[in-house]
Amino acid sequence: MNVRRVVAAVVLSGALAGVLAGCGVEPTGVIEVGRPAQGAKRPGVPVKEARLYFGYPGGLQAVSRPAGGEVSAEEAVPLLLAGPNEPERIRGLYSELPRFGGRIEVVTGQGTVTIQLPLDVTRLSPTARSQLVCTAAHNGVPGDLPAEEVKVVLSGGGKKLADQTCDNKYIAPVVIPPASPAA
Repeated sequence: MNVRRVVAAVVLSGALAGVLAGCGVEPTGVIEVGRPAQGAKRPGVPVKEARLYFGYPGGLQAVSRPAGGEVSAEEAVPLLLAGPNEPERIRGLYSELPRFGGRIEVVTGQGTVTIQLPLDVTRLSPTARSQLVCTAAHNGVPGDLPAEEVKVVLSGGGKKLADQTCDNKYIAPVVIPPASPAA
């Protein structure tokens, strides 16, 4: 009787394995859904987007906006100053930068960016300063330094904040991809 149970168990296990192995899942081709994955870029490949930093609960949040070619710090800072667009605001992004009534000048050098503002830069909040510094450092700056090593000078109102760097401790860990254009 024990032998019969063992044989029955082996036969039943074999039949069950056969059923599970051929459970009817058919192979399929690639199914196109949405935009391709975004995230880390290949080193040495020019980035064809503007990387802007806005306030977000828990720190700064990087936002990528598509561009026709590589975006310089000189081009990215005015985009930042315009503030988050509607889809970015809907996702909870905001700017602590005030509206500037005057000329803003952005000049890049080897591993450096100088941003001249029409106000006392020491009165900017830490978030507003980080928005400017990180946006400038993460876009085209001569010298091929990592963004964390780019030195940014904020000046205005007779004051100067030298050697500012983008401090990753204020950046939220997730990159929000650009919103798809409305259809």
